[in-house]
Amino acid sequence: MPKAWEKLDLHGEGLQNLQIRLQKVQKNRRTAYLSWLAFVVGAHRFYLQQPLAWAYPLASLLVLILALTLPWYAPLGLGLLLLLAALWDLQHLEDWLSHYNRQQRMAQWFARQSPPAPKGFRGRPENLNAEEQWEEELQNYRKMKESERAGHQPVNKLPPRGFGPGQRRLSFAEQERLLTEIHKKKSKAEE
Repeated sequence: MPKAWEKLDLHGEGLQNLQIRLQKVQKNRRTAYLSWLAFVVGAHRFYLQQPLAWAYPLASLLVLILALTLPWYAPLGLGLLLLLAALWDLQHLEDWLSHYNRQQRMAQWFARQSPPAPKGFRGRPENLNAEEQWEEELQNYRKMKESERAGHQPVNKLPPRGFGPGQRRLSFAEQERLLTEIHKKKSKAEE
C-alpha cells in the first residue's frame, strides 16, 4: 500500500500529462481523410487499424494484373467493386475515427489511474519514513474501526421482542410460530 501512495500525483500535473500523451496517440481527422485518397492501398484502414485493411492492396493488385493480361473491360467490375467499397469506407470513416480515439482515451485514462488517497491525506510528512507513516495510518484506522464497533449494542442487551413501543419487531419465523400457537389455542378453545 505505501508504494501505491508514493505514485500519487499530488502536484496537479496528471491531467496535463494525460492530454499530452493523448495528443500523441490519437488519430487526426485530416490525416484520416487524406489517407482515404490512397484507398487503392487501403491507407485509411491501416491508419485507423481497421480489419481487412490488407484486402484493398490485394484487390488493387488483382485489378492491375487483370488489366495487364485481359482486355480493358475484364477488370472493370472488380475495379468498380473496389471503388464502391472505398465510398462505403468514406461514409464510415468518421465513426471509425471517433471509436479509435475513444478507445485510446479510455486506455490512457485507465492506465493512469491510481488508488485514491485516504480521507484526510495531505501528503507525506518529511519527518517520517514510509514504514513509520504506514504504521501510524494503520493504528489510526484500527482506532476508527474500534470506535465504530463501540457504538453498536451487544446482542444480549437488545430490547425485548414484541409489537409495543421500544420493542424490537419479531422476525418472520417468530411471527409464524406466534400465529401457529394462536391458531392452536383457538382450535382447543372451540372444541
